[in-house]
Amino acid sequence: MKLVALLLFIMVILTLINGLVFMKKLIKLQKENNKLLQKIAEKENINSNKKEDNAPMPHTELEKYKTQFMQNPYQPPK
Repeated sequence: MKLVALLLFIMVILTLINGLVFMKKLIKLQKENNKLLQKIAEKENINSNKKEDNAPMPHTELEKYKTQFMQNPYQPPK
């Protein structure tokens, strides 16, 4: 009976050690992943600063299109 308890205790200890090693590797991979994502985000920020094509439409221009539409409402094709 003591042999079974000893083997069970050894299994639990080995499982805990395995879990700790796995978590250390996982944390290391997550840090590397975060660094790579930050590099990608910085590149996108640099590109978006160069191109302002995707910027939202100014309020004045939106109002201009709205009044233009209201003057000539949409007529569905016959």
